[in-house]
Amino acid sequence: MCDTGYSVKQLVDDLRDLAREGRDDAAMAGAVPDLAKRLVLMKHNWLRSHMCVAGGGNAAGIYALHEEPDHSLAIFVVTWLPGDETPPHDHGTWAVIAGLDGHETNHWWKRLDDGTTPGHADVRRAGSERIDAASIIAMTGEAIHSLHNDSGAVSTTLHLYGRNVDYTDRHKYDPARHTIAPYKLGVTTRAIVSSQEAP
Repeated sequence: MCDTGYSVKQLVDDLRDLAREGRDDAAMAGAVPDLAKRLVLMKHNWLRSHMCVAGGGNAAGIYALHEEPDHSLAIFVVTWLPGDETPPHDHGTWAVIAGLDGHETNHWWKRLDDGTTPGHADVRRAGSERIDAASIIAMTGEAIHSLHNDSGAVSTTLHLYGRNVDYTDRHKYDPARHTIAPYKLGVTTRAIVSSQEAP
């Protein structure tokens, strides 16, 4: 199959079809990577330099490609400067991350406590993998991970979420203090391109 024109609009249409089928987090995390890969292969048709500007100071540059009015099916281009790192966090929704340019490291974390003590969480690293233009990771809403641009250059990735994470019960974890707290991006994205306008 030759994807000569797969676009953000087509990705959104395909995500809507999957969502209408009532797939759960695990099923979406299983199905969406193939769609993300198709869009990544066509990045020369839709990815623009103004979408890939890092925020700096441990703040990602975030460019929204699409988000439904109810904040579901959110698609972002995310860019980090060298050294930028997130805390361990979950998403409260399925998530897929695909490399576009440069590379960064994804760290998986495992929660060891039973979650019964409010504000307390014991998490430990459980593995790492590189995210680059040849790799895609997927996770369900309860999976815990962190991202670190340890590459020495700017990294840019495509992020797809079942819901914009500022509208989920998302958490960040502090492995040293053994704490858990709400985690919101709380940032203004550079632009939101509707699926009708998107390439």
